[in-house]
Amino acid sequence: MRTLDRTVRRSMKAFLEYIRSKNWTGRENEAISLYAFGFLQRERRERGLLKDSTQIGIEVGAADLPKKSPHSQIRKDLVIWRQPGANRWYPTGQRSEPLAIMEWKVCRPGFRSGSSNEADITWLTNHCKHHPDTTGYAVWLDLRTPRAQLRVTRISFLHGAPPKVICMLSTF
Repeated sequence: MRTLDRTVRRSMKAFLEYIRSKNWTGRENEAISLYAFGFLQRERRERGLLKDSTQIGIEVGAADLPKKSPHSQIRKDLVIWRQPGANRWYPTGQRSEPLAIMEWKVCRPGFRSGSSNEADITWLTNHCKHHPDTTGYAVWLDLRTPRAQLRVTRISFLHGAPPKVICMLSTF
């Protein structure tokens, strides 16, 4: 958990520094892509949790839809898998569970969308409660102010500990 948190913290901090220095703006999809390819994948370490860029998935199936067919999946913004090339169907035999799921909201000037990530926190809390080996991160990027703000909330249910939502990164 600490290694994953350090990876997320370092990559988010570098991402926010970039956003601020460039006065960058964009939608949620552009922010996720910029973060994943520009900052998260740089955190790969041969002996770390993130060994290979193929452990990162954008808009991929990460959970089953309740009461649907076994092939129905809920797609999530950004997923980190435990091993390279993994997804919900590979390796075969059982449904792979992500190491981490990130849900993003981006709030831009003149747009109402992205003004809250409470629904993401609720979904991640429920999912991680039933899948305690998965860590959730609710990411909220506010581009409405001259100095962009970033809040990342970690949702984790440790074995034997009471369930709780932990704010890992407050607004930088």
